[in-house]
Amino acid sequence: MNLGIRAILYSARKWKKTLLVFCLLLAITTLVLSGLAIADAQEEQAEEVRGTTGASFTVERDISTGGWNGNYSTQEFMSEDMIQQIAAVDGIAGYDATLITLPRIFNDKGEELAHENYSFYNYGSYNSQYHELFLSGRFELVEGTHITDDMTGSIIISRELAEWNGLKVGDTLTGVYYPQNNTPEVDMEIVGIFDVVADKNDQVNMYDDASYYAYSSYVFCSMDAAEGLIKGWGEDGEGISEAYYYVTDAAQLENVIREVQSISSINWNNYKITANDEVYQNISSALSDTETLITTLIVVITAVSMVLITLILSMSIRSRKRETGILLAVGIAKPAVILQYVLETLLIAAVAFPLAYLSSKQVAGALGTLFGKAAENVIVTPEHFMLVAIVGGFLLVAAVLVSSISTLRLKPKQILSQME
Repeated sequence: MNLGIRAILYSARKWKKTLLVFCLLLAITTLVLSGLAIADAQEEQAEEVRGTTGASFTVERDISTGGWNGNYSTQEFMSEDMIQQIAAVDGIAGYDATLITLPRIFNDKGEELAHENYSFYNYGSYNSQYHELFLSGRFELVEGTHITDDMTGSIIISRELAEWNGLKVGDTLTGVYYPQNNTPEVDMEIVGIFDVVADKNDQVNMYDDASYYAYSSYVFCSMDAAEGLIKGWGEDGEGISEAYYYVTDAAQLENVIREVQSISSINWNNYKITANDEVYQNISSALSDTETLITTLIVVITAVSMVLITLILSMSIRSRKRETGILLAVGIAKPAVILQYVLETLLIAAVAFPLAYLSSKQVAGALGTLFGKAAENVIVTPEHFMLVAIVGGFLLVAAVLVSSISTLRLKPKQILSQME
């Protein structure tokens, strides 16, 4: 009788065992397919995080390696050429630099603006959207535009400052660094207004000098305006002390920093670099932990299930010793007997696997929500099915071979004598 026919007839005759193996394979395959879909969704989320979260690093002069002139460090400031050299490194999407001034600011009527401090904490800026305060999410632009390197005479203020003084985008302000010494007046147009998203009490833990200023007293002006403010006062003790560089792919931050540090024209004894990727690292760590959990569950489910299937097949084959002995006694070779056992199992899998593929499309989304994934983002693909079908087929064949060893290593006479 043909091996295939014998396999089909046996499966039909022993329908209870067939149903048990079928249900087990259906459940296992559904869970594994769902797990693979969730793992892929996790990987896609990680890629999205890399692209949307980004990261940055700060280059600042290292005052610990420089001397002091009274209250001022003699460490060299960052030059325009140095800033642009770093900005040209591959992987850097944008940059900003800081020229800090502490001006008094007046409206177009000559009245000093109402605010919480004696003066304002002003950041001279090339591209304010890449300033660490905006990159970190502490500040968020809500009206107007950010300062860009092609702007002149521009300023961004806080919403609180605008409300206290009846200001809006388009109004003109005048900044003076030190009115008592008749330093130059600098006119600036309000181009944007930002909201303070961070806790207003946390600035004391952020920056040394800035910690004395309320967030509402922070302003950002174009670099030409900042340079104009310091003319005639403090040029020797003022300059660009730090710059921020934004890297789109947060996972490449370390590589970008290494490339920056390889710029030989910069004396790195005078400067230090600080990576600002806490947000990405926290999210990445959480995603990595979840991915490890998903992978572990897939491996454990597969391993435990294969042990169960092997035990069921072993019990089934042992219960068929008489049948096996008769087949061997009538001249059917051991490989043919094993092949029949393999066919019986693969026939069950041939029905269970496609049904599992269909059921996993419904189950995967529901399971994905347990891992924080939107159901529509967890998709079981044909590639997942092919992988599980091929690997699962090999594992089932291996399980049959392992289950058959104890019986088929005996001779027909030994098998039949044990059944007497």
